[in-house]
Amino acid sequence: MRSSILPVVAFLLAAGTAIACQVPVFRYAFEQWSPDQYHVLILTDSDKKKLDTLVDELGLGKELSKRANVEMEVVTPDTSPTAARLWKKHNIDGEPIAVTFFPSRAKGIGGSVAHVGPASPDGLKGIVDSKVRREVSKRLVQGESAVWILLESGDQKKDDEARAILEKQLAEDAKWLELPAPQEMEIKPEVLDKVKVKLRVDFSIISLSADDPDEQFLVNALLNSEEDLRQFDEPIAFPIFGRGLVLYALVGKGIASDNIRGASKFICGPCSCQVKEQNPGFDMLMQHDWDVAVGDVKISSPLPTSSSVPELVPIPSGRASR
Repeated sequence: MRSSILPVVAFLLAAGTAIACQVPVFRYAFEQWSPDQYHVLILTDSDKKKLDTLVDELGLGKELSKRANVEMEVVTPDTSPTAARLWKKHNIDGEPIAVTFFPSRAKGIGGSVAHVGPASPDGLKGIVDSKVRREVSKRLVQGESAVWILLESGDQKKDDEARAILEKQLAEDAKWLELPAPQEMEIKPEVLDKVKVKLRVDFSIISLSADDPDEQFLVNALLNSEEDLRQFDEPIAFPIFGRGLVLYALVGKGIASDNIRGASKFICGPCSCQVKEQNPGFDMLMQHDWDVAVGDVKISSPLPTSSSVPELVPIPSGRASR
């Protein structure tokens, strides 16, 4: 086994471009970037009407997209070739299933399967909401720059070591990273006093067991966000910022000071590219009224539709070499 790891390379080639937004990336994302929508196909070969009724009774019908970035649709296997294929592949004993797809605009994974589970009351509610996701959103709306989810490997020594490295580096990052002055962000100083969520640099960590029965949607969505993450028997760390935007995964020995620092620098750095789709990461499915959380006074301004944008350098994930 080699000990080398793939470094996280430069995040942007935007330094020196004409576009200059000095508002930190995490704050611009929090104020301006609405989460992309997931799609859930609820499949049954028996009583579709019964499932339609269940979805409505659970409050997961047409009004759902107003409070969460997801829509649900009940279909039968004969609805389309895709529905037939999914039913044949995933159903067990003919029981209804729910197949969740990543947002179509998610880079590299758009439209692919994020999660498959039973279309039971608990299974459907678990797609939309969970304790860990509520805690992530709570911390983000309190002003944290990023919340790191540490998906544990089950090897306590590895997991403890990974958390210790994260804690140490994030504490250092919170100290040395500096926020831009109001004049650099081209806002009046009193605006910072009026915003609902105060601007600060802060990070935290949530440890998550891959076996947690109440968090299987979150676990599967994270592991399915990159094609090879399930191959690693290692702890995996995911930084989440903005309105639930997952940046990328650091795996095993890739959970290293340099890689963590690189993520912090990007998250807290100037938002040189203000177009969401040209930044790395994918949105997590979360239930939260982000506009209410942000409030009426904002530090950032939306990008004019006529502006051109720079291209970004792709970010390779941190990996443990094998």
